[in-house]
Amino acid sequence: MSMELNRLTRWGAALALLLIALAPVPARAQATGRIAGTVTDSSQRPVANAQVAVMGTRYGALTGPDGRFRIANVPAGTHQLRVQRIGDRPTIIPNVTVTGGQEVTVNVTVSPAAVLLGGVVSAASRRVEKVTDAPATVTSVDADALALSVGNLFAGALKEVKGVDFIQTGMTSVAINARGFNSSFNNRFLMVEDGRMAILPENGLPVGQFTATPKVDLAGMEVLVGPGSALYGPDAANGVLAMRTKDPRQYPGLTLEMVGGSRSYADVQARYAGVIANGRFGYKVSGEYQTAKDWQNLLRYTAGGGLAAPTAAGVREDSLKIPIDWNTSVARGSAAGVWYLGSNRLELNGGMSRTDGVGQTNVGRNQLKGWLYNTLQARWTTPHWYLNAYRSQSQSGESFALNRYAGAQLTNPSKTADELRLMSDWPSNGRMYAAEVQGNYNVPMLLNTSVVFGGQYRADVVSSDRQWLWDRVTGEDVKNTMSGVYAQATTPVMPWMDLVLAGRYDSPSEFDAQWSPKAGVVIKPKDDHAFRVTFNRAYKTPTILQTSFFIPDWTGAISIYGNTGGFRTLNSAGVEVARYGAVRPEENKTWEFGYKGIIARKLYLDATYYNSKYEAFLSPLTIVGNPFTGNPATATWAAPIVNPGNNIPVDAQGRIVNQAATPITPIVLIYYNLGRATVDGLDLGVNYLVLPTVELRANYSTVNLKTRDVVGEATALNSPSTKWTVGASVKEIGPATLGATWRQVDGYYFRSGVNSGVIPTFGTFDANVLIPVPQLQGTAFNLSVSNLFTCGSSKVTYRTPAVTAPQVAQPNSEIVNQDKGCGFGRKHFEMINMPEVGMMAFLGFRIQH
Repeated sequence: MSMELNRLTRWGAALALLLIALAPVPARAQATGRIAGTVTDSSQRPVANAQVAVMGTRYGALTGPDGRFRIANVPAGTHQLRVQRIGDRPTIIPNVTVTGGQEVTVNVTVSPAAVLLGGVVSAASRRVEKVTDAPATVTSVDADALALSVGNLFAGALKEVKGVDFIQTGMTSVAINARGFNSSFNNRFLMVEDGRMAILPENGLPVGQFTATPKVDLAGMEVLVGPGSALYGPDAANGVLAMRTKDPRQYPGLTLEMVGGSRSYADVQARYAGVIANGRFGYKVSGEYQTAKDWQNLLRYTAGGGLAAPTAAGVREDSLKIPIDWNTSVARGSAAGVWYLGSNRLELNGGMSRTDGVGQTNVGRNQLKGWLYNTLQARWTTPHWYLNAYRSQSQSGESFALNRYAGAQLTNPSKTADELRLMSDWPSNGRMYAAEVQGNYNVPMLLNTSVVFGGQYRADVVSSDRQWLWDRVTGEDVKNTMSGVYAQATTPVMPWMDLVLAGRYDSPSEFDAQWSPKAGVVIKPKDDHAFRVTFNRAYKTPTILQTSFFIPDWTGAISIYGNTGGFRTLNSAGVEVARYGAVRPEENKTWEFGYKGIIARKLYLDATYYNSKYEAFLSPLTIVGNPFTGNPATATWAAPIVNPGNNIPVDAQGRIVNQAATPITPIVLIYYNLGRATVDGLDLGVNYLVLPTVELRANYSTVNLKTRDVVGEATALNSPSTKWTVGASVKEIGPATLGATWRQVDGYYFRSGVNSGVIPTFGTFDANVLIPVPQLQGTAFNLSVSNLFTCGSSKVTYRTPAVTAPQVAQPNSEIVNQDKGCGFGRKHFEMINMPEVGMMAFLGFRIQH
């Protein structure tokens, strides 16, 4: 009864926030009029999502898909109008005279910016706003920057994003994180594609390289660094990567890219879009095929599936009956149809991908073979409402765990290669069904408050083919649901100060309801300058893996379980020595203090200091009982506190046993919550326009683990304390555009499952050049080289130092030997137990008509 009352109270608080934001107050008695018009580009095409503002006031509007806008309740008099859109120069229209009770028409033509400085974003508030006004650290990457990114993977454009840890693990595979607490299976950073949560339902990981969207169809990306649960929900604890694709009417025609590169890299992708029926219907199709021979390193595994030392007994990945395959490839494609109904827009889209390669886990590596991902989405957009419904699905195909395959081969030498694969696969069919409705209004009667509000529903349905999840017991697919409502109100209480209040209430089926408040003040002493103070509470819910893992026979001596009822550890006398409660959401409370400003129209500065307090860390898969230590004094046995349906096999003493013909007490691994920690840090970004066509860039970030009450893998920061980049881009050197970047990452200790060790300091230099072909309009060559020059360490060997209590020896935390140096094409590594990466060179040819 008290829990239901608590939930009703929180639902009431969320509803009250909406009602307060929309509550009418007496209007000021003043003659007002309207400003209306159309914004177009130099080709007279309508420009959507342009921000039109009456300077010096709180009044403004966004253009619709047809480029039209209307601003109501503008005080009578003479005003200046400012028009701005991502990628275009800000345009000022002086002397716009408004007469009471009448409408004045103003048509505006905008032109592209030579180099983007500032601009507008939408990720921070889920509405378009100037980047300087956004109450968070947001970086925008436009289509031009994507075209210059190394290779043909969108993630390469994220190298220079402030506050982001960029980790290259292969020719086409990367990982990103922000503000620490990374892992080999990191699901604290949310990926969003066209408003669709891009998540693999079976493990909660971002879709990443499995995306169905080719890079040629991306209009841009925005990266929100820091907690985003107030508007995005539980998967945005550390940040959001929001991607948007190209609209057929804004980006019509053919784009074809063909790229070849080092390590047999080849990529072909194409997009075609157009409009018919007098511009009322748009369509687009895109596709890509990419392949490469990745770098290699070979791990060795024991009969129990654990990672063995390079010279120890066991089997190496190239000695498996199905040896590890380092050839990576992906085929992806998407299509969409769009109906333009005045200022309204209806879109139906879908896509799919098939991926092969090698992926890292906390216990070893997976051989990805035929991994399928597909989406189907419908979106309805009006000037004030947005409705979104979609389904996504991921299927593991014939993928399998290399460590488990090795263990099976050592203990079952007579089995065939395919029989061993079936013993080590993890069949999965994960489906996500989701819908969202969102409204946005300006409320003139409440100081022209901008209000964004909405609701979401999501259901994750996963089948493990009755093998390794709870469906093995129930015979029914595992299903988790979540419903939530959110709202954000931005009130210009003064022309120079905005008050931001937001909140989200989520009701997950497996956990207590969660409340994610957000509050902030943005002070704007002058145009394009803003100071801000914000507070966020974010949370991360456990994934289906962490709640519903159920595999008593991972190996003959290992059992793995999700944790919904709790576990305890017993010694040889049956006395409890440790207790682990059922998993619950992890919490993050963050204060931020920031400044953004454009100085003298040449320098853009974005600086943020943050302080975050984490609680109830979700652990990785961790051993809680091990009877095989060889020392009776340290041997332990695991026992469930609450045995769901009495399905975890136990002996007469309540200790877990496996499901062998003659049961034994195995090593037991589970997930659980532990510990608190406090981190703080600084994210600083600078863009300087030396000339309208020459830009210098620099980013600098720090993160510091100040306190933690439990030392262990779950509370390992796993991020560099300092990282920075410097870069430059130059347009119009003849017909060419040049770019260059140096990225520096301080060494740090990484610990995630079997992947433990020091990642040494490294620095890399990237360069690219884009050369149009004047004789062939719309064509260009692109030469990109990543890791052209590198300073770092290779051939690293480790040791675990001897320590005295109460310290804990950290595996591989001291480097015994390393090859340090600088050079062209020199290799380095960015992730423990993954291959060293070297120079990547790509030459591409693009046709765009």
